[in-house]
Amino acid sequence: MDTLPPSLFIKNRSKLARLLLPSSVVVISSNRSMPRTADQVFPFRQTSDLFYLTGIAREGCTLVLYPCERKEKCRQILYIPLTDRRTAMWDGPGITPEEAKRVSGITDIRYSDSLIKDLREIIAQSSYIYFGEPLANNSVVPSNELEIRRELGSVLEHTEEHTLAPLLTRLRMFKEKEEIAMAQKAIEITREAFLSVLSGICPGMYEYEVAADISHTFLSAGCLDHAFPPIVASGKNSLVLHYISNRDRCMSGDLLLLDFGADWNYYAADISRTIPVNGRFTPRQRQVYDANIRVLEKSMRLMTGGKQMKEFNREVGLLWEEEHVKLGLYSMQDLREHSSNEPLWKKYYWHGTSHSIGIDVHDRFDQGTPFSAGMLLSCEPGIYIPEEGIGIRLENDILITDDGPVNLSQSIPIDPEEIEVMMGERG
Repeated sequence: MDTLPPSLFIKNRSKLARLLLPSSVVVISSNRSMPRTADQVFPFRQTSDLFYLTGIAREGCTLVLYPCERKEKCRQILYIPLTDRRTAMWDGPGITPEEAKRVSGITDIRYSDSLIKDLREIIAQSSYIYFGEPLANNSVVPSNELEIRRELGSVLEHTEEHTLAPLLTRLRMFKEKEEIAMAQKAIEITREAFLSVLSGICPGMYEYEVAADISHTFLSAGCLDHAFPPIVASGKNSLVLHYISNRDRCMSGDLLLLDFGADWNYYAADISRTIPVNGRFTPRQRQVYDANIRVLEKSMRLMTGGKQMKEFNREVGLLWEEEHVKLGLYSMQDLREHSSNEPLWKKYYWHGTSHSIGIDVHDRFDQGTPFSAGMLLSCEPGIYIPEEGIGIRLENDILITDDGPVNLSQSIPIDPEEIEVMMGERG
């Protein structure tokens, strides 16, 4: 599997250090496994921010940075759990100091049993403390930071507490070239899964069989996870934006909306395509699909540096307004007479057109920050016509550059005629 170099995490920590208040300490810790049953847990996923700063995907680790004086460098300590013999027998060997050093680029690796003692000494010399999680954390899967706070107790009364979220949002919105490479790999694997679906789908299949085909392709490529639960929505299910039960049959004459993406080394792809189950669009389906293609192509061109997300969404809504009229969903007179504060296009377009993509499929993003080079964003216009049972969404992953938007998912088939030809070649 491709791996991210420690130089990326060293760079990420340096960028964070430049944003911190003087005389501050940073404490950011792992997620905890979420119980599934009395003696089973769900697959572990690292805190996204801790992964961004260290590349460590193991449970029970804590990063401490200090003293931070608005310089690129500050002292860095990574605490790792000491795995006892019994735990190793059941769960395998834990992370070693050598592995932690190699992955993160941090040279000072210590075991977690000294964390609280060290923090008491460090905090006594600090004016500010940053935690990864806010004090009022309502997460279902608590991080170790809540326990750390409890153990530190009154020591924290002598420092002013801040959360890292606003600072890490500013950083994670902009992707380094190494991160883009991971996302591009995830997109390539997602493409292979889509091609497999095109060659294998046929009327009568269950949605979960299509989802299984996607999972099989991901695993065969060495991708161990989905970026999010795949949406495999046929017929009327395509009208449900986050439909993930995937239990119904895909019937001839229906459309199948796919919204899915691979997770490659903690970086996500997010792609949507809509295809005819039997391999041929009906005339009305094709008419609506073509309208979505036109909006998608125009929307991607609108994703230029300096544009605000709110402005972009409004512009896409106006594009849909024009297409809705062409499709006969309402008339120009309806538009002129429309008196509600809610735009008429929202009757058939129910969501925003873009979000940030990265370690999280809906990655950290500040809505007040204009589109800028280095951002990786989705572009996903859709149209939903309940009275006709038609839901179509088309989504590409767009990298904002100084030379304009770049479609990283351009190799994934989207042209309706190409899709029909490819589906017609099924054995």
